[in-house]
Amino acid sequence: MAIVLLLVLFLVSIFAVLIFILRKILTKNVISATTHLEELNQDYSQKEKEINRRLEESKQKSAELLAVAEKEIQAQKIQIIKDAQDERDRILNEARTQSEEVLQKAEKSRQLLISELDKRIAQEAINRACELVQDNLPQEVKEDVHLRWVQELIESGFTQIDRLHIPKDLKEVKISSAFALNPQQKKDLAKKLKELLKHEVTLKEQVNPKIVAGIIVSIGSLVLDGSFRNKIKLKAKEMDDEAAK
Repeated sequence: MAIVLLLVLFLVSIFAVLIFILRKILTKNVISATTHLEELNQDYSQKEKEINRRLEESKQKSAELLAVAEKEIQAQKIQIIKDAQDERDRILNEARTQSEEVLQKAEKSRQLLISELDKRIAQEAINRACELVQDNLPQEVKEDVHLRWVQELIESGFTQIDRLHIPKDLKEVKISSAFALNPQQKKDLAKKLKELLKHEVTLKEQVNPKIVAGIIVSIGSLVLDGSFRNKIKLKAKEMDDEAAK
């Protein structure tokens, strides 16, 4: 529009100048002025056509530029929407992943808590069973079971010890027994340990009625548990394994 206005102003200026010139010429020579006026009119017509042509070209160029600009704006709009959707999806995926991680941690904590409670319940059940047996089983029965289990441990409970690493400088073996070992049991146990360890050791005995019957032998870091309490624990584990199948 600014170009058109400038062109119009330019033409108006030219026209004013021409009128001024024509007036001067008309005062001198009417015929020459008329001829010149016709020439100017033709020239004006040509210029007007040229201006209209250029104006049309300008309009067409402007339309093309507008079309390109609209196309670019539309492409940018589509890209912005796509980027926004991608960002939304990324945030949702992150939130979903974090939520799943929280749920997994919560489930893991729940399972650990349940496992810990099961262990405590099992241990409490074992303790309670041992207490019931200790309080209600006749003394002679407990002693008889104790004697048989001690003898079984001495005869066949050390079959794997020769395959384990036992310190050569081991001097003492700890014995936790439900009842005090008699001299023969101490002698048999010391002899068995000497055969396995290839040297003599001192037996340090401790009476622990809570294990109900049997003995627990501690040879360095190795523990051979032949107690009533341990047998109940092993039986409970067998029952749990069977139930889990």
